[in-house]
Amino acid sequence: MDHDPDWLFTRCSHDKSVKILFLLASNGTLLAYAPFFVHPAALSFELLGISLWEYRIRRYSITAGPLFADGVNTDEILSALFGYLRTLLGNRETLFVLGMELGSPLGRFIQQNADLRKKYQLVPSGKPYHRRLIALPENFDQYIQNLRHGTRKEVRRALRRLEQDPEITIDHRIFNTPEDVAEFLPLAQQVSDKTYQRNLLGLGIRDDTETRRITMIAAENGWFQSYLLICNQQPVAFQFGYVYGGTYYAEQTGYDPVWGDKSVGTLVQIYRIRDLIAHGITRFDFLYGDNERKRSLSNKHRVEQNIYLIPRKFPLEVLARILRIFNKFSELVGDFIEKWGLKSKIRRYLRKRSVT
Repeated sequence: MDHDPDWLFTRCSHDKSVKILFLLASNGTLLAYAPFFVHPAALSFELLGISLWEYRIRRYSITAGPLFADGVNTDEILSALFGYLRTLLGNRETLFVLGMELGSPLGRFIQQNADLRKKYQLVPSGKPYHRRLIALPENFDQYIQNLRHGTRKEVRRALRRLEQDPEITIDHRIFNTPEDVAEFLPLAQQVSDKTYQRNLLGLGIRDDTETRRITMIAAENGWFQSYLLICNQQPVAFQFGYVYGGTYYAEQTGYDPVWGDKSVGTLVQIYRIRDLIAHGITRFDFLYGDNERKRSLSNKHRVEQNIYLIPRKFPLEVLARILRIFNKFSELVGDFIEKWGLKSKIRRYLRKRSVT
């Protein structure tokens, strides 16, 4: 989806733009295609997931990597591409690859090409992670049966607890039309504002002009597909995402922590998967990062990493060196407290405090 020019240009605004690079053969045949979304960002110094200081930049972001025609020399093309991009980047501009599959042509090139390191400092943004996917079967019962025994048991128990509680009324709603956007966003933000993602990390759904504009265009193109779980006439969990090319992209999720003991976050996932299967969607993409819930509900994965390519020029080169050292220190701190079983306790404490 992030390679579709229509979607990329939809996300443009006064400070965001798109740069698309093509490589053509002498006969006009398209050999390679590399779309970049150019937007404000920051090089962030984070400890235990909390940003301590940020250096504002503009970022040329590409998802996964360029697309290539069959039979081309990808290393040769990538070498020329990154050489050309180096001439375009300004003093506060960097490259960023989101969701780079380590075994892809781009992943191998970035890890192995020595000449690339003469032009750029490579700064990973987090550790490699498993990107979780679901190959959706033909019916929902088959999906449930293919889950691990423990997950299957947990899901069925949570469904019974919620659906058979006489004091709870349940409404699972689907939003996918332009008319739905104005109703969905404020309800989703109502839930999002209660989550630790919003209060601790500043993330989540916002019902603002820019989000409405982008979501409305997505709905007009048939891409918008989101869900709300409403209990006792109050929104308690949301799923925000898009359908594109037979794949559902799960952009954001959240639930009201007051309803956490009812497993509403898991149940809205299950309701969504059931609806997608019923409508013939063949793949579910949890997108970037990993956690236990994604692992338990998925049946496929691939190894990815997010990475900055920072030009070797002052002051970015110096900043990149400091950031690499700081990130290594941050990883050592994280590994140490995880070894002693403190990492999850600290996270739970911070999350609980942020929503109290």
